Amino acid sequence: MLQSQSINFSYDGIHQFCFPDIQLSEGEELLILGESGVGKTTFIQILAGLLKPSSGLLEFNGVQFHNLPSKELDQFRGKHIGMVFQSPYFVKNISILDNLLLSLYLSKNKEDKKRAIELLEQVGLGHKINSKPNDLSQGEQQRAAIALAVVKNPSVILADEPTSSLDDVNCKKITSLLKEQAASTNAHLIIITHDQRLKSQFDKSITL
Repeated sequence: MLQSQSINFSYDGIHQFCFPDIQLSEGEELLILGESGVGKTTFIQILAGLLKPSSGLLEFNGVQFHNLPSKELDQFRGKHIGMVFQSPYFVKNISILDNLLLSLYLSKNKEDKKRAIELLEQVGLGHKINSKPNDLSQGEQQRAAIALAVVKNPSVILADEPTSSLDDVNCKKITSLLKEQAASTNAHLIIITHDQRLKSQFDKSITL
């Protein structure tokens, strides 16, 4: 179970974000909607363990991971959390396949080249495994970013504005792809976005 309670955050001690409580069972999906300036990216970075809340509780399967020492938190995040950023992050001078393998290495997961290739095939990039990130279209880069996030079989998949720059067709494809990948490993899926087009694809949503 993933849950947060009374999460607050402040960058300067004056302007404070107060976030709604969430509670997700294994395999459950959540869409978090909000306009610019309400702290969407801040909230998802807190859920990912990239930012520490000023107050409140953040827990996954009984572990209050926001209180872990830095090294243990890095290990926890590497094992359990996959993140899809608004702008995909790749090492640009190596292939997409090598980016996935590097992610496994850095997160201290076992290198599994076969799974990495199969995953790229699942997201429609089997013919691009040796291509470098800059050789991919915007939609292809976003699909590669999903593969990068889920290659380590995370228990929690977090996506920050994954469809904001995509047309309607690719928006639906990317959302479906995230849902399929989460369902394949029974992972939690949280998408945080201002994109109202996604609302019809989720049973559970909240607005910041």
